[in-house]
Amino acid sequence: MGISLFLSIEDQYESLRRVNTIPMMNLISHQIEEQVINHQISTDFFAGFQRFSNFPEQLRRYSRLGSVCRRVYVLGVPDCEPANISGIEFVELAPSSSLAQEWFLLVNTPTFWATLVAREVPEKDLVTNNRQFDAVWSYDVEVVERIALLLSQLMERPYHPIRERDYAQQNFHISEMNSCIVDQLEEINTLSQRRWSRMQTLQAFSAISTQRLLQFLQAVAQVLLDVFGATGVAISFQTDDDSYKVVVAAGEAMGQGWSVHLTDGICGQVLREHRPVHFKDTSYRQRFDSQLPTAKCLMAAPIEAIQQRGVIALGHPKPNLWDEEDLDMLEAIGRFIAVESRHFFRRAQAKIKSQQQNHNSHAVPSESSLQTMGRQLR
Repeated sequence: MGISLFLSIEDQYESLRRVNTIPMMNLISHQIEEQVINHQISTDFFAGFQRFSNFPEQLRRYSRLGSVCRRVYVLGVPDCEPANISGIEFVELAPSSSLAQEWFLLVNTPTFWATLVAREVPEKDLVTNNRQFDAVWSYDVEVVERIALLLSQLMERPYHPIRERDYAQQNFHISEMNSCIVDQLEEINTLSQRRWSRMQTLQAFSAISTQRLLQFLQAVAQVLLDVFGATGVAISFQTDDDSYKVVVAAGEAMGQGWSVHLTDGICGQVLREHRPVHFKDTSYRQRFDSQLPTAKCLMAAPIEAIQQRGVIALGHPKPNLWDEEDLDMLEAIGRFIAVESRHFFRRAQAKIKSQQQNHNSHAVPSESSLQTMGRQLR
């Protein structure tokens, strides 16, 4: 198994331990790395990535570290060929080694010293189902020197303890890091509030009670205007190979009842490409969207409803209003609408069948799914 940085300190420094999610581990790691980069601290920097395949996402950041530090040592299982980056040395770990399960960083200089040492735990995060780590994050000299000694043994290098340390400069680094972390935690809290708002959106959809599909879609559009802050919402369904019909136009959206060619607008693009579409800023585009003409930020997601495909589109005149998470949420709403549309369709089919049986009209052909959908949208 070899050396384990985490197991060497877990009991002695238990009060410093806590289980962290990957976003929190990234937040701490990035702050340590940014101190070295921003203050041009020339040192030997150690980072454990578990596997080399985890490294490419941090390539740009570590390229900057490599240009600042004396040497950057990246440790991991060689499950892929690492990039050749100036100033960075990749140290291979055996898959069975303890360090292959650990995420760690070490900086140890007279003016700044910090370490993050963590070991992956079996339990997943309940919210994201992602990995979690039992971690020690410390500026304590004893902890840092313990990790530095172990890494020098691993690297088969002589260990040179630091005799004099600049605690005033260290306090400056800690204060700067804490300030940055507080700012980012506030952003994370804002994002969490947005996610909670999205959850409430789905609950609001579930609470919509109506007997007709068109009324349901109109109610959905109103909810989207409120929750996403959209100025316009358009819901359309494809009618044939060349066109689609706008069945709901709420807010500043236009064209309810229009028959529109599939080459027109963001709705047409979604129907043609069968995927969500997001335009963060349409200011550079020569053509405006016919249903959402005032919008600079647009996003739309498909509605796969039985044999008749549809699309839901949102617009706002402010560019860059929505991000990829908003688009994911709209895609989930499109799936929700599709499920509800199927329920309306089945109820309508059952009602038609019942009427036919009551009138003994077995000779009358049953309606197609498109006809039934059309009845529901009238």
